[in-house]
Formats: sequence, structure tokens, C-alpha cells
Amino acid sequence: MLRRISFTAFFLLLITPAFSQNLNHLKVELLAEQTSVQPGGAVTVAFHFRMQKGWHIYWQNPGDSGQAPSITWTLPEGFTAGDILWPTPQRITLPSLADYGYTNEVVLMVPIHAPPGLKPGHFVRFSAHIRWLVCNEICIPGDMSFNVRLVIKNKKPKLNSRHEFLFQTARRGLPAEAPDNWRINGSIGKKEFHIDVDTGASVSKTATALFIPLHQNQIENGPAQIFKPAGSTLQLAVKKSDQLSKDLQNLEGVLVVKDKKSTKGYNVTVPLTNE
Repeated sequence: MLRRISFTAFFLLLITPAFSQNLNHLKVELLAEQTSVQPGGAVTVAFHFRMQKGWHIYWQNPGDSGQAPSITWTLPEGFTAGDILWPTPQRITLPSLADYGYTNEVVLMVPIHAPPGLKPGHFVRFSAHIRWLVCNEICIPGDMSFNVRLVIKNKKPKLNSRHEFLFQTARRGLPAEAPDNWRINGSIGKKEFHIDVDTGASVSKTATALFIPLHQNQIENGPAQIFKPAGSTLQLAVKKSDQLSKDLQNLEGVLVVKDKKSTKGYNVTVPLTNE
């Protein structure tokens, strides 16, 4: 499916340590969780996106269309930025297709590691250029540059009280590692993958589960996944992609489990056997 594309302007902004700007159909700000940097320690920064109703941005695997946000960092010597910590995504359905991403708002956290030997009392500046695609019936690419300036202190950094709750909430939204007692198995049929997750506990009759693949061209994203609870086991049938590699050994992704009280994502690796 092709979508009409419009283009946004480029923005260059200085923030200390947070700034926000209204753009086409979203608002974005860069926040720092800590108020300082400790030599040899780490700080976490985050891009807080708030989208207009009906608009969305994308997960690391965008699904059938779209593009995930990407960040280019310019950091002082010795500093390194980790990968984006991706919250559990939503499945966003389109006619015959499906994307994976975020509606309303999302916080994309990034850890930044500091080298030892920094001089207390000095300041460091982190520069980030982020690009995204925000979509509804059309897609609009956008980009922005930010600078974060933090002081170096030779002690554990304090949390920024203004953003503490936002970061706590964001961490709760990250996929958890699958519990050690889960037994996860999968098989490859002629047209489907079959995924069985034995949780070791009775599965609620009102529970649902959805598998979101980490990699593209493994499953057909559009068709509904067939879910069935069976005792302590979550059973899913997921249609295979026509572009599937023949030597696929595992499915990696996020298993999203919902019940009446909560929605929780789990990072899973599903070993595959032939049926």
C-alpha cells in the first residue's frame, strides 16, 4: 500500500534538559532522567512523543508499512549511547494490512554511558538528531535536533523530580523477559506457525495473546491470529509470510498477553520444528 507523503521542515533546538515543540500531528520533547552525570556512570534520556488522535509512529519492526524512529548521536569523547528501549507496541490494523507502533503517546528511552576520568564541575553536551514517520491516512516524515547539557558531579546523580513518574511509567511499559518457568515451543506447518506457551499456571478464559515479530517477512501481519487458551498453555496460530526464509530456526518477538486487569508484553524466542 502506498501513502501520500508530505515533508516537514528541519528544526534545531537547544534544551537544558527538556524542550518540546509542536510539529505536524505530534509533539516531541527530549527529557533527561537525571540532573547530572557521574564519571563512569550512566544517565537515561528519552524522547516523549504525543500524537494527535488517530495518528501513530512506529515500533522497531513497523509491520507492513512505515518506518521506525532513528537517532543519530553526537557525544563527547568516551561517551556511548545504547539502543532505544522499545515499549511493548500496539498492532495497528489497516485494510488487509497491519502495522506495529504507538498511538496517543510513547516514551523512547536511551541509556548513555559516561567514561571515567571526567572532571566534576564541567558540563557535557549530548546532541541528537531524531527522524520519525507519523501516519494516519497519509504519512508525514519529520526530524528534529536536540542538545542536552548536564553538569558532571562526582556522586550518584539525583533523579529529575519533574520527569520521575514519566520514566517510571515508561519502564513499566517495556516488555519483560519471559519467565524462567515458561516452556515455549513452536512448529512450522504448511501455512501457519503454531506457538505454544505453557505458563505453568491456569490461563484465564478471558485472556488473549498476540505475537508481534521482531523481524520483517516472517509472518503475515494483516490476518487475525487464532488464539486458544488450553489449561496452562497459550496457543497461537499465525499465518506464515510468503517471503519467509526456508532456514528459519526461531521466531523472535514480543508476546502481548491481555486479561481484564492488564496488558503485558514479554520478549520471547520460539524454537521451531517442522510439523
